Amino acid sequence: MVGRMGDQQQRERVLRELERAGSTGVSVQVRGGHVTLSGTVDSYAKKLAARDAAHRGAGAVELTDTIQVSLPGTAARTDAEIAAAVARALEWDVFVPDRRIRLAVREGKITLEGDVDYTWQRQDTLRVVRHVAGVRAIVDHIRVRPDAAPRPRPTA
Repeated sequence: MVGRMGDQQQRERVLRELERAGSTGVSVQVRGGHVTLSGTVDSYAKKLAARDAAHRGAGAVELTDTIQVSLPGTAARTDAEIAAAVARALEWDVFVPDRRIRLAVREGKITLEGDVDYTWQRQDTLRVVRHVAGVRAIVDHIRVRPDAAPRPRPTA
């Protein structure tokens, strides 16, 4: 197979990237170029970091992510506490149109809805939410208005 890594070589590259990203507790399986991540991490941000590391290590491949987020006992929060923390975090980020974003929380899974003018506003919203303690997953239903004129992201 010229130009394509073997499964073992691909697995080793993914493991090196996971190690660089500090993603402990994640195991990697590669079959026919398809990468499967499994294991447990203690935050949603770490789950996303492991997924990004796997993409960097393996290149553009199919990826199955079965990583579970298991919050440490002291980090466990009720859905109401998570919702309040997410709302505060969105309010404090100057690039997020927080009044146009609605959220719901169920078992640590955040569902975001609303309309924004620019793609970077949607991306900033997701960036903020994924770092809130207690978040286990994010469902993104934020729409970017198609009629808004393109505008670059302002610099802080």
